[in-house]
Amino acid sequence: MRNYPSRSDMGVPVGVLRALWFGSPRSVAVQKVEGGREVARALDGGHSQTLNVAFLRTPEEVSLFVEISRESLVRRYLWLVLGDIQQVTAGDPKPRLQIDNLVTFASLITAVTNSTNRTRVDFFEIYSVTDDLPYITRKLGSWKGRGVVKLPKDDWSDRRTNLTGLHLRCVTMAQAPFTYLSEPDSQMNVEITGGYAKDVWDSLKEIHGFTYSCRMPEDLNWGSLTDGKWNGMVRELVDQKADVVVTALDHNTARAKAIDFVTGLKEVGYQMVARRPGLMEETWTSFTSELLPDAWLGTLAFVVLAPPCLTICAYFSPLETQKVTLKDAYILAIGAFAIQGSWLDVRSVSSRIVFLTIFLATLVVYAHYTSALVSLLTVTSTNTGFNSLQDLLLDESFKFGFKAGTFLEVEFKNAEHSIFKEVWEKLVAPDPSSVVANSQDGINKVVNERYIYMMEGNEFRVLFGRQCRVILVKTMYFSTQTGFALAPDSPYRKVFDTQLMRMRDGGVLSRSWHRWQPPPTLCTAPRVVALDIHHLFTAFLLLVLGLILSIVLLPCERLHWNAVGKRKLHREKLLLPLPESLRAATDPFRPQPLVRLGPGPIFVQPQRPQDFNSLRGLHDFVFNSRT
Repeated sequence: MRNYPSRSDMGVPVGVLRALWFGSPRSVAVQKVEGGREVARALDGGHSQTLNVAFLRTPEEVSLFVEISRESLVRRYLWLVLGDIQQVTAGDPKPRLQIDNLVTFASLITAVTNSTNRTRVDFFEIYSVTDDLPYITRKLGSWKGRGVVKLPKDDWSDRRTNLTGLHLRCVTMAQAPFTYLSEPDSQMNVEITGGYAKDVWDSLKEIHGFTYSCRMPEDLNWGSLTDGKWNGMVRELVDQKADVVVTALDHNTARAKAIDFVTGLKEVGYQMVARRPGLMEETWTSFTSELLPDAWLGTLAFVVLAPPCLTICAYFSPLETQKVTLKDAYILAIGAFAIQGSWLDVRSVSSRIVFLTIFLATLVVYAHYTSALVSLLTVTSTNTGFNSLQDLLLDESFKFGFKAGTFLEVEFKNAEHSIFKEVWEKLVAPDPSSVVANSQDGINKVVNERYIYMMEGNEFRVLFGRQCRVILVKTMYFSTQTGFALAPDSPYRKVFDTQLMRMRDGGVLSRSWHRWQPPPTLCTAPRVVALDIHHLFTAFLLLVLGLILSIVLLPCERLHWNAVGKRKLHREKLLLPLPESLRAATDPFRPQPLVRLGPGPIFVQPQRPQDFNSLRGLHDFVFNSRT
């Protein structure tokens, strides 16, 4: 504390000052000044808790005190004013003593009792709710010349609670569950019909006795800084067109520099809203999303490399009686994925190890794939594919936005954090349509587009909690207090702060909050989910492609048969061994009876090979006999 030298020629009642000093932990500094500028200069170099003394002995001193009060110095510094308070309450011009002034008046009172004059010093506080309302004078205590001055220990905001006669101009916006509004008239005047903020504000109204009327801001914005100028409700306060914001206005640093926030009603946070995942919503990846790309690559590598290993083991093992061709090995591996058995009979240990490895590996892959496929077909997933803004940036397939003129626009536009700055530069700024006029438009874009909307979590649960087509991502951003705000340098801030803290400590705020919470909503999938062509598009696409491929290959097969197949078959027929019956028929020394070779007609067995007129006849006879 600064200490100024005390001068006895100023007529300062030293006893009063000494009594004040003994009654409080602060020192008393006294300095004589003769003008408002000197007062401001002296106070600027001092401490806010320094007790400043003023006198009301002469009209000049009264005028100086009036000048000090007009400069709002009595609201920022502690004052002890010595003199007759009638010069304050009945004088002209009157000092400006707002409800938050820090002035204590000390007046010398002389009382005559039994022909004896008794003097005392009475202490008062004087304030007015508004400049056009009369002063309210309240006695704080007395000092009779001995002992210390006993003044109230509580803060002035605990005593000055009567705001009768005050009418506040309110500006508001609808924000569930905080405020619900009526339809505005031509002048944008509205009534707050319900909500958590209305309950709290009406409680303050009953306690303090003020009145209010509300309207919506002209531009229907909450308050964001654009090109150095505020819009929305914040601008209404800055331009002194409104006295208070009655809704859930989020606190942030930029707004706090322009307006005065009171104690927050609730801590809130912002979350992303995404479309609720359905049954196999991805058309092209319905039957491939069950495994990750690296798992598919591993499976493909296994199918390609395992069959050659089986062929090599079967070829070089001396214990194998049946050699396994590469074609048979690949058929075995592919059939194992379809849980098919095998006709191969391998004998060696090495071949059996490869054989069992193929079947066990395919069994594991098959089990994981089918279980994931069944879950996709029967259970609605709640996984949106991302959990944070970082994931959203990496995905690059979604648009991102929020409501225009809100807390979010200020935070993203002025963000210093790299993630928020990158989101603004890559997802929001290049596409102005991503910023919507209201939350309903944002939710519609979420349902119909690949769009992510960020909004306050409580508002979503109240307005869209029963809309099961959208889901709230758990990660929360920009946690902050939200509540009422006052015009800059408002004298009523501490009055409302004090009462709101009492209501919070007494549980009034929590009870009112629970009253406005919606019942929990469970979005459950139906018991039987019918699959449509969208779900099975990939499967039908593969079937169609297989049919088209077979039709395309059919002419190619016929051309190949005509060019190569017939001659190859002709050579194979000539190399066929003769059946036993034909071998006997070629013996010229052995008579042969008539025999039946199968279910066909009866053939006369020739007696000599010469009976075959030509090589073609021999071929036809052999072929017919075998068939």
